[in-house]
Amino acid sequence: MTSQFDKGKRVAVDSAPPSSKSSSNAEGTPNKSTTSEAWEHFIQLSSDPLHPRSKCRYCGKEYKCGFNKGTSNLLGHIRERCLKYPGRARVDKKQKTLSYQPVKIGESCSLVSTTYSVEACREAIAKFIIKDEMSFRVVEGEGFREMLRVFENRFKVPSRTTIARDILQLYKKTKKDLTDFFVSSHQRVCLTTDTWTSAQNLCYMCLTAHFIDDNWTLHKKILNFCQVADHKGETIGRQIETCLLDWGIERVFTVTVDNASSNDGVVFYLSKVVNNWNSEILGGQNMHLRCSAHILNLIVAEGLKEYHQSISKIRNVVRFVRSSPSRTQKFKAYAEREKISSNKLLCLDVITRWNSTFFMLEAAEKYEKVFDRLELHDAQYIREFCLSEPKTCPSSIDWEYARYFIKFLKVFHDATLTFSGSLYVTSNNFLRQLCFIHTQLQAWRDSKDLFLKIMAENMKKKYDKYWGNYETINPYLFVSILLEPRHKERFLRYCFVVLFGEFKANELVVKVRNNLHSLYEEYKLLYGDDVEVMDAVNDEKDLEVDTEVDARQMFDSGYMRILKDKIFVECKTEVDLYMLESCENPENESFDVLDWWKINSSKYPILSYVARDILAMPVSTVASESAFSTGGRVLDPHRCSLSTRTVEALICTQNWLRSTPINLDEAIDEIEHIETGKM
Repeated sequence: MTSQFDKGKRVAVDSAPPSSKSSSNAEGTPNKSTTSEAWEHFIQLSSDPLHPRSKCRYCGKEYKCGFNKGTSNLLGHIRERCLKYPGRARVDKKQKTLSYQPVKIGESCSLVSTTYSVEACREAIAKFIIKDEMSFRVVEGEGFREMLRVFENRFKVPSRTTIARDILQLYKKTKKDLTDFFVSSHQRVCLTTDTWTSAQNLCYMCLTAHFIDDNWTLHKKILNFCQVADHKGETIGRQIETCLLDWGIERVFTVTVDNASSNDGVVFYLSKVVNNWNSEILGGQNMHLRCSAHILNLIVAEGLKEYHQSISKIRNVVRFVRSSPSRTQKFKAYAEREKISSNKLLCLDVITRWNSTFFMLEAAEKYEKVFDRLELHDAQYIREFCLSEPKTCPSSIDWEYARYFIKFLKVFHDATLTFSGSLYVTSNNFLRQLCFIHTQLQAWRDSKDLFLKIMAENMKKKYDKYWGNYETINPYLFVSILLEPRHKERFLRYCFVVLFGEFKANELVVKVRNNLHSLYEEYKLLYGDDVEVMDAVNDEKDLEVDTEVDARQMFDSGYMRILKDKIFVECKTEVDLYMLESCENPENESFDVLDWWKINSSKYPILSYVARDILAMPVSTVASESAFSTGGRVLDPHRCSLSTRTVEALICTQNWLRSTPINLDEAIDEIEHIETGKM
């Protein structure tokens, strides 16, 4: 039955009003006020505009509302309050439901109890936008809202402005929790920092803290992603000081930076600040740690300034195949005929990026037979590369050179990946990788091939500038080898023999051991009151002689006491006792150095504090630079108007919430794209 409107008359209606397509006012035009879905569930009792009334079809509840008034109270009644509405979920708000959900990402699902919460839904949307780098506008998309209505029809999707406020609120909440942790635990941190200029020509600084907590878990937390006025050392140093004060962090162990000259000023300024806070270690003299990945990049770039002609030939034929879809398709067909099972596709390198040359050669080398087939059957290939004298297509000798380069560059590529880790300990692997690099360079310097010899000589000069002397390397990196239970002193001495020769090895081992003792004594002053120090003092009970024992027992007990006294004399400190213990199996690939120290921290209470800070040191700045790849996506041309406060909230909170580690290959690749201005 259709609603009837009379001037001033009350008309009872037993059915819902018509839809907007058939509903009309007195003039015959569509009545837009009846389009609300509320009128599918309510009956209008009065058309008097001064006293409109409507009644629920299911429970009979009456409301002061008509077609020309708002219907939000009617909709609220249907969705939340009407107990007789058949479409409403009859679930108590406090009652929980059971569902299968993973406790953590990647884990199998388990049965957990859940309850509906508007706040939890809004927080989940905020986390979705932060983690997956979505635009705020996604919440106003038709498809997104339709999806959420299917998932939970009780939830009203907020606007993008509300979600932006929720994200800032989540950032503040998470930051407060992290700040409380730093303040209460007096956690000592290792810092990495770097700067980046966005597409909007704004200079940003990223500051990242690395530390190992009481549970011996390594953490990487981006503290700030903030705008700075310029790249000057003092400017960046003052900004870092402001950030540390805001976080309540006073204890800084090391600062890892790249090799820009301004960073020397950054570390010098910070060392003075930390000294003024009376929280430095050994006077802050070893706070500066140079990024090993950057040094490695400089070394390789120095050697590859003049590319070998074999690499140029391979680059040209790869460019030929990739220049058109038809050539690529023909290349794949030939690869199938040659029964080549490689899944790697041909990729063209960027001359200024040595790792891209490594990837190009590694992929192309597997298709040598396919390129040989092109030389025989492809007219265009023959015309471009085979008719000239000499031929410009790669020969078997060129492919052999390519394999040499692959083997050579793989050492540097693997070292870069090892140095660039952020979710595992890297300081204890530095010296091992350094020996690999040194050995490889030495082998190529002795090569009979003149080009390889010259290339290795050029790289060795750059290597010697940063790593050629013991004094140019942060001594804490050597101490980390002593604190690696699989290596200790013997491995350290072997590495020194490889790097600096037999004559200097013993002298350098003594220096490193003295550095460890100095650290131990300093940490003993800092933490000695908090733990029971086990530095040996003979127990008086051990000196007592039981008068009831016979002569044999007295003799044996006296001898055992002498042995114990000898051990105490030799092991005056935890360092001495630790060094006397045998090493763990060095071939155990599943060995976890943090687990070992977690288990043995009660045995070495002071030394374990030293190990926590030494093992937390990152040897590269990739952890901070990876934030720039995120920044490049967050500050894309479509979202370049975001405020610096919002940008910092998005990038920092993403780092704090994400449970997946950094993909190092992707991160390094994106960083280099940003640095070359291609993003």
